[in-house]
Amino acid sequence: MKPLLSIGLVGGLIFLGSRLLNAKRISEQSIVRTQNPRISKIGLDGLVFSVNALVDNPTNTRVEISKPVITFTSNGNYIASSVPSRETFSIKGLSQTSLGAIEVPISWSALSPYFSNLISRIPSLTQNGSSNPASLGMPLEYTYSLYVNGVFYQSPPERIA
Repeated sequence: MKPLLSIGLVGGLIFLGSRLLNAKRISEQSIVRTQNPRISKIGLDGLVFSVNALVDNPTNTRVEISKPVITFTSNGNYIASSVPSRETFSIKGLSQTSLGAIEVPISWSALSPYFSNLISRIPSLTQNGSSNPASLGMPLEYTYSLYVNGVFYQSPPERIA
């Protein structure tokens, strides 16, 4: 009985290990790109940033990914993030999929350390219709995190120029 149990246990561990290794390989080869970080709205509550997300699947197998969570920071300090979602996307092998724009609302209180600088820039943002985050004149970076076939992935910070 013990040899049968140990064979089953070893077989189960090998199967689980191969599944995890395959998921890790796919998550490393799948490429998530973000494009066009911009200010999409300015209101009394604060700013709303939008970021487009694209996923490339260079493998020949189908990949399941979760909706990315975008997190904005300034000099390493958390400012705001998008709302996490259980929404998943299935990307066919050897294809590219656009996940659309992901919005991140940022309240004025989160921007309070930069408030004196921002007050002088708000009129020019609303008059010119500028959507470039660099026009705020504050250091901003963002990261995204998501699950690819059940394996968690977080991008390195990307600075908004």
